[in-house]
Amino acid sequence: MTLLAGLGVVVSCAVLTQSASAGAAPPPAPKQPTLVSKRSFSAASLSQTNCWTGVNDGQVLTWYGAPVTPSQAVVASASEGVMYGEGVGDAHIYSENVTVVNSAILVRVHTGWGAPLSVCIHYVG
Repeated sequence: MTLLAGLGVVVSCAVLTQSASAGAAPPPAPKQPTLVSKRSFSAASLSQTNCWTGVNDGQVLTWYGAPVTPSQAVVASASEGVMYGEGVGDAHIYSENVTVVNSAILVRVHTGWGAPLSVCIHYVG
């Protein structure tokens, strides 16, 4: 008898919870990001590939002397291999956190590999 009474309480609580939440207001929409600054300028186009050997997972590779100015738009992709032989391996290589400073581009490269690899970074901007 006690078991049936306890089961009745659980079922009635579930019904009350469902009916109360059915009339509840929807959650507020997430706040949209706010644009705080933007910069538009004309710069010479940039396209170059640089290759490194002995690259470890999570390492930052820096191209010093790059023809860039701070905050210039630059895209960098990464691949395994050597010049004219990129993309030849089994590692899952990707780049992130591309940072452009005065005359340099910094890119963090992930290899997912336990040993150093040869990596090429392809820059476009």
